[in-house]
Amino acid sequence: MKKRIKSQLEILVGSKLSNIGRASNLFWLEFGEALSVIRRGKTQELAEYALNIQCSWRITKDNKILVASRDFYSPRTGLDDGNEHFEWDVQGNNRFDERIEYFIRSLKEPLTVESIDSDEFGGLKVILSNGFILNVFPDISEDDEYSEFWRFFTRGNDSFHFVVAGNGIEKDFN
Repeated sequence: MKKRIKSQLEILVGSKLSNIGRASNLFWLEFGEALSVIRRGKTQELAEYALNIQCSWRITKDNKILVASRDFYSPRTGLDDGNEHFEWDVQGNNRFDERIEYFIRSLKEPLTVESIDSDEFGGLKVILSNGFILNVFPDISEDDEYSEFWRFFTRGNDSFHFVVAGNGIEKDFN
C-alpha cells in the first residue's frame, strides 16, 4: 500500500497549495494550476489536483500542531464553550475555521509540496515548504468500501480518483 500511495501522489511534488477548506467535516486541499472545469452546468476555476480527507489529520510546524481534525468540533474563540446549541457545522463557528483562516493569512508565500511519504495503513505525510507538514492517519478499524479515509483526484482530460479506504485502494478513471 505504501508504494502505491507514494507513486500516485508523487505527481504533487513541486505543486503549490492553491486552496484549502472544508465541507462539513471533510477537509479538502487543492494543489497545482487552475483549470476551467464545468460542474453542474457552470464553469468554475478549480485546481488540477485535490485531496479530500475524512479521517484524522493535522498540520504542524516546528513540533506544534497548527490545526487538526478535531478542531471541527470545538467552538472558535469568543463562542461560549458551554453553549449546548453550538453548531460546529456552521461555517465560521468552529476552531478549524478560525485556525485555517489564521494559517492562510500568516503565509508569506504560497506553499509547495516538497515530498510525499506514506505507511502500510493508508497514512499519508505531505511535506510542504517552510517546514509545514500535513499528516493524515486513518483512525478506524472498519474495513468496508464505505470507510473512506481519503481521496486524491485529478481534474481535466486524464482525471482519476485514487481512494484509500478500510478495504484497501481503489482507482477510478473518469
